[in-house]
Amino acid sequence: MFWERLTTKAFREQVLGHVDTAILPTGSVEAHGQHCPLGTDNIAPAQFAQRVEALYPERLLVMPAIPYGHTWDLAEWPGTLSIPGEVFGRYVAAVGQAAAGWGMANVVILNGHGGNIGPLTTAMEDMAEHGARVVLVNWWLDYREDILRVVAGQGHAGEDETSVMLAMAGSWVQMEDASFNPLVPRYRIKDTGLASRHLRHATTGDGRGGTREKGEQIIALVTERLKQLLEDLWADRLFDRSPAGS
Repeated sequence: MFWERLTTKAFREQVLGHVDTAILPTGSVEAHGQHCPLGTDNIAPAQFAQRVEALYPERLLVMPAIPYGHTWDLAEWPGTLSIPGEVFGRYVAAVGQAAAGWGMANVVILNGHGGNIGPLTTAMEDMAEHGARVVLVNWWLDYREDILRVVAGQGHAGEDETSVMLAMAGSWVQMEDASFNPLVPRYRIKDTGLASRHLRHATTGDGRGGTREKGEQIIALVTERLKQLLEDLWADRLFDRSPAGS
């Protein structure tokens, strides 16, 4: 089910007392190389959420996405809309708290943007204090091992993300403008003068190797992982036992 498509009567009859798990997609509007759409980080989590909802239409509620995120590093590129991290985090927390108030005991934040991770971690704590059990999924990070079985490398508008966009929104991708950024930072550093180097062409990695076929494989792998996450959440299988444990 999709939250925004329900009437209040349908919500009362179909959700209250029946559904306790919601997916909240979060992303950003920002430059993704010169070839991928500005909404790449929104398109991916929204479509992943749709695919998982199709597997559990009576048990899962997909919330309207939060499309604007914290993207300081790319703020200079045309079309990027960056929201201060503290503003973004407070907003997400308030949305999650409101969902918990309507019985969403489990909130899965399905995030598509790296700059959101810090604010989302703080938001998770605020939501948990208001009664929600919160899971954060950063799909390109959490499922990195799976993704690297399909592509040679990852990056911002790199091979993995470009492939996913070709599979999800191929008509919006301009592969003739795809590029390669050979620079890899040695340190975690912020400096207003480094963006044009670290994010040359608004890219990290190599987007030129992206294909629709690779994207479809990544989508299948991520969807399966999200399915497993939900099954574990509902069964309270939240921890692995260490091999050294008793």
